[in-house]
Parts: sequence; C-alpha cells; structure tokens
Amino acid sequence: MQLKKYRWSRDYESAEEELLQMFAAKNITSERWTAESDEVFAPRAHALDRKLWCAEGSIIFTVDGKKISLQAGDALDIPAYTVHEALGGFSGCAIYESPVPAVNPAILQV
Repeated sequence: MQLKKYRWSRDYESAEEELLQMFAAKNITSERWTAESDEVFAPRAHALDRKLWCAEGSIIFTVDGKKISLQAGDALDIPAYTVHEALGGFSGCAIYESPVPAVNPAILQV
C-alpha cells in the first residue's frame, strides 16, 4: 500500500449514510471515531495498513512534514509503519477506519 489521498464520494456534501451504504455493498468492516475541533493526535504508526474515510467535518494529517487535509468524502490510505499525526479540523470530524482498531490494536507510539 502507498500513502494516497482520494475521493470516496463524487458529492462534495457527502453524507455519512452514503459511506455506510458503500461499506455494506463492498462488505467493508470499519470502526467510527471522532475528533473535536483542534484535537491533537500525537505521532504514531500502525503495524497494519490503514484506510481512513472522512464522513463529516475535516482533519489534517501530517506525514513526513507534508500536510494532508481530509474533508467529508475524502479517504486516506496509510501504509503500515508510516509515522503520522493529526489535528481535528475547524468543526471536528467523524472518521471510519479499517481494519477495525479494536480488533487490530497494534499502535506504535513514537
């Protein structure tokens, strides 16, 4: 997997319901988490590849000094062992993550 940002929705006012329908159609298992406005996530890496889908709001990830902003309808693939940090957007966000963190909790704090 390569670090990659892309759109999961063609609609720029995407609804969370649309994302959940896509997951059901593609049999994708994920876990929902949220971030408050300006909430800081310390640098970390995961032992498994991660796919993140922004369902609402916004969040900014930083990888190797590069800022990657996700808005509703955006997705981000993060390869295993890639150190990243994040900052919740202006109004916070709702993110769906796969593989499910609770089932695959291998987080490496750096």
